[in-house]
Amino acid sequence: MKKVSAILCVLALATATAQAQDKSVRFGIKVAPNFGWINPDTKELKNDGARFGYTFGLMGDFMIGANQNYAFATGLFLNNVGGKSTYPSDKQNLITESKYQYIELPLTLKLKTNEIGYMTYYGQIGFGTAFNIRAKSDLDTFNERGEIVRVTDEDIMDNTQLFKASLIVGAGLEFNFSGNTSAMIGVTYNNGFTNINKDIKVGDKELKAKQNYLELSLGVFF
Repeated sequence: MKKVSAILCVLALATATAQAQDKSVRFGIKVAPNFGWINPDTKELKNDGARFGYTFGLMGDFMIGANQNYAFATGLFLNNVGGKSTYPSDKQNLITESKYQYIELPLTLKLKTNEIGYMTYYGQIGFGTAFNIRAKSDLDTFNERGEIVRVTDEDIMDNTQLFKASLIVGAGLEFNFSGNTSAMIGVTYNNGFTNINKDIKVGDKELKAKQNYLELSLGVFF
């Protein structure tokens, strides 16, 4: 976590310098609470509810053309997301609550309206690329007497894929305070389309799942 924070600080200084030199590029900071869930891809695994998480980091818009209505939007974020699921056992289904942490790099196109008063509206679509750096789970299991017990913060990195890809769709608005400073609020849907599990099997059946989340994006461009 300390290493990630240090990297983000260095990038903040670098991007601030780049912005001062190029007005077609702008950078900002984003904080986004999210509502995540597991989308099973095999019938043996079932969704059992959502989990709250959050994302924070640096965002950047690289303007395309002279009219400022199009931008390549990206960033570098620390994404904490998860979900609850049930998986089968010989006796009964067991509940697991997974918690993942990713370094996320979105690659999206942002379409913006002209400024209406102090407001600008935008739509956003593209792809998300993310690399797992931590994975833990609170899960049910059986003790030696056959009773269900809860194990917390079990490390599941060995059973989590390193890379996750997703489709990103979002919309929102920006409010210009003065000059280059604008506040942003939006809603973003992140739909995973790669399997997040690795080597998790029931018998000879591999349990596959995808990670989805909906976030409220709050940020400031400078």
